[in-house]
Amino acid sequence: MDGTSSTFMEGPAMASPERRRIAAQIAAHTSWARTPDRRERTQPATKASPVSLDYWEARLREEGLVREEDIPKAAVNARAAEMRRRALKSAESRRRNKAKKQEYFQNLRESLDRGPGSGR
Repeated sequence: MDGTSSTFMEGPAMASPERRRIAAQIAAHTSWARTPDRRERTQPATKASPVSLDYWEARLREEGLVREEDIPKAAVNARAAEMRRRALKSAESRRRNKAKKQEYFQNLRESLDRGPGSGR
């Protein structure tokens, strides 16, 4: 088999979500295997990402508040501010999850200390 054709995706059984998922994975792996320049393929998405300075420069130009010669420096600051916002949000989420986990285990310990048949 040369890998270009398969009966895997044919027939009524293909309606199964699991089979569609597997077929999509096969297609994605095949596509990436045949991509000669990965960097070139992902470059448009990378430039459109908030991690990229190009993204922040474009946003600042759209807003029109910053002079053109100041945009590169402002983009660095805008990206840094966004990354700090994300870090803060992530830390708060971890803190909340830790508190929920501690509360759960505290309730579990109390429940076990009461013993079986003691009710809730």
